[in-house]
Amino acid sequence: MNVQKTPIRLTKHASDRAIKYDLDSGAIKRIIEEGERQQEGKTKVKYVLRGKRGVFVAVCSKNNDQIIVITIMKGR
Repeated sequence: MNVQKTPIRLTKHASDRAIKYDLDSGAIKRIIEEGERQQEGKTKVKYVLRGKRGVFVAVCSKNNDQIIVITIMKGR
């Protein structure tokens, strides 16, 4: 599946976390597109992106027609 053309949706929890970490929609899209992909079961995927602002992890549920961001975490 091409991640770049799939719409990305955020849960309320993920939206709250994005605000807490001062991440805009472009930053979240970048985590998913450029992050290291780790499968977490049948439908869950974790994307890990290391950058200047630290490590960001987006836990997502992948469907055929969209990516739903469940939560966003920040590492060191």
